[in-house]
Amino acid sequence: MNKVALNVEKRSQTGKGPARRLRAAGKAPAVFYGKNIEPIKLSVDVHEFGKIMEKGGRNTLFDLQVRENGGTVNHVAVLKERQVRPVDGALIHVDFLEVFMDEPIQVNVQIDFVGKSIGVENGGLFQPVVRELQISCLPNDIPTTLEIDISDLDVGHSMNVSQMKMPKGVTLLHEDDFVVASVVAPKRLELEEVEAEAEEAAEAAEAETAEAEKSE
Repeated sequence: MNKVALNVEKRSQTGKGPARRLRAAGKAPAVFYGKNIEPIKLSVDVHEFGKIMEKGGRNTLFDLQVRENGGTVNHVAVLKERQVRPVDGALIHVDFLEVFMDEPIQVNVQIDFVGKSIGVENGGLFQPVVRELQISCLPNDIPTTLEIDISDLDVGHSMNVSQMKMPKGVTLLHEDDFVVASVVAPKRLELEEVEAEAEEAAEAAEAETAEAEKSE
């Protein structure tokens, strides 16, 4: 994975007031930290950051170009956390984690299920169990997605991580029997939904009974 340059600036002020002023100027507060350095308070351009994330995804490898004292200091980082405002999705804060190109890191990567399973062609229903997996690899080896071919997955069968082929240099951080997807018969699915609804109804009845007993 190629590094993407992102211009950032150091900031000295903290708190709600300075943060509001940053956002009014089209920027957002951020912090860069790692195991060998003190955290550095930064500000990022919201538009520039958004364009990079839209193109490269959350596992983008950043070349942070920190402007300070008339010069530029470079740090390699990945996105650790991104906070957005629930109402409109506006960027509130960004955390960057320092990485080293010769040291493995752990990241979550989205799964891309490809193909049409035999089970679905036979009337079954495909059910993904997870949408992403945790891996370990060198920063340059981070895949954009983990492609999983489900063509041979039949009704009543499941696929676990031991059946997956990982890209070179990538190690899965899950037990071999960790299930990622399955194909179930429609009747079984309907039964599971009925059972789930029955459990919810029973729990609601118990809660009502408990409330009634408290009020007596």
